[in-house]
Amino acid sequence: MSLDEFFSIPFPALEGEFGFTPWPAPAPAPTPTPTASLEEPLDVLNWTSESPLVSPISELCENQAALSPSEKRRLKRRISNRLSARRSRMRKQHELEELRSQVARLRSENQDLVDRLIDVSNLCLLFRHDNDRLRAYSAALHRRLFELRRHIVLQ
Repeated sequence: MSLDEFFSIPFPALEGEFGFTPWPAPAPAPTPTPTASLEEPLDVLNWTSESPLVSPISELCENQAALSPSEKRRLKRRISNRLSARRSRMRKQHELEELRSQVARLRSENQDLVDRLIDVSNLCLLFRHDNDRLRAYSAALHRRLFELRRHIVLQ
C-alpha cells in the first residue's frame, strides 16, 4: 500500500467534535538491558527484553507484505541505524568508563609518585645536612692534624 492510498482511507474517528477520538496509550516497552561482559566484542551484545527490541517498528515489520519495496528498505535502514546508534552509544559508554578508570588509576599513581618525591627530597635534605656536618668535621680534623704536625716539627 502506498502512502497516497493510505491517506485516502477515510477515518470516521477524526470526524468527531474535537477532531479525534483519544486512543488508549500503549504500555511502555521495557528498556532492553545488555547482557555482555566487557571482554566480549560490542557487536555481539545480547539484548534481552520481554517485548521486541523496537516495538513500533516490529509492529510495522509484521505488516511487511503491505509495504512497498522502497518503504521496506527505508524501514530496514531505520532499524539498522537505530541498532547502530545503540551499539555506538554502548561503545562510547564503555570507552568513557575505561577512561574514567584510567584517570582514577593515573591520579592514584601520580599521588604515589608525589609522596615518593617528597620522601626522597626529605632524605636528600637530611643527607646534605649530614654531608655538610661531616665536611666541617673533616676540615676541623685536617686543621688539627696540620697544627699537630707543625708542633712536632717545631720541637
